[in-house]
Amino acid sequence: MVSARPMSVSEREFLQGLLKDAPGGSKRWRRGAENAFILFVLLLFVFAIVWWLSWWLVLRTLGNDIGIGSPAAVWIVVLGVAASAALAIRSTVRWIRGWKDTRPSLSADLEAGEVIEEQCQIAGAKRFQEPEHGGLIYFVRTTDDKVLVLYDNKSAQLGAQDEDPMSSQFTVRTGLRIVRAPRTRYVLEQHFFGDVLDPGEPRELTAPPSQWPEQDEYCDIPWHQLEARLAGTK
Repeated sequence: MVSARPMSVSEREFLQGLLKDAPGGSKRWRRGAENAFILFVLLLFVFAIVWWLSWWLVLRTLGNDIGIGSPAAVWIVVLGVAASAALAIRSTVRWIRGWKDTRPSLSADLEAGEVIEEQCQIAGAKRFQEPEHGGLIYFVRTTDDKVLVLYDNKSAQLGAQDEDPMSSQFTVRTGLRIVRAPRTRYVLEQHFFGDVLDPGEPRELTAPPSQWPEQDEYCDIPWHQLEARLAGTK
């Protein structure tokens, strides 16, 4: 069941905070410049290590000196700095261009002043565990046979801190209420109610991150194909 209602004061304040912090214009490029500088320094560090290893290897095998005191040092430094700068700038530009500008959608949500409440009944749940930090991703099947994707962000935080992701208190129940901003689709509230559902043991998530379904959205993978598409099992 889906219905619209007026936005509450706290919901409006939350979206206003997102709009205020949303990077755009000079802020985007300022963050980009900071990122480029940090990446440039890291690349220079890597370049210095590679140069030192190359100097040692060439000196031991060929007897040639390509170190800091050699005639070739100036050209090596120029090439290393230029390559590091080019890689840092290129990577940062791609990173900035990949940012989605949410400001127009946030402004439209605030101007409309409405939120969408969705209440659904849950018939089943499965969970998958990503390999890097052990974060859990839940897939819940609604009674009208849709598959909703819910990320347990707390479990990923626990894994990143070398704690047990399975100690997260995320619990799937038979009812779910979600409040969204209609244009940005930001989830403003998510609340489970009813009886607890057992999602079973976590399946290992072997699909690359580019193929992971979007958080807090319905995915197009049928319920019975989740293991085959995401865990490589039948």
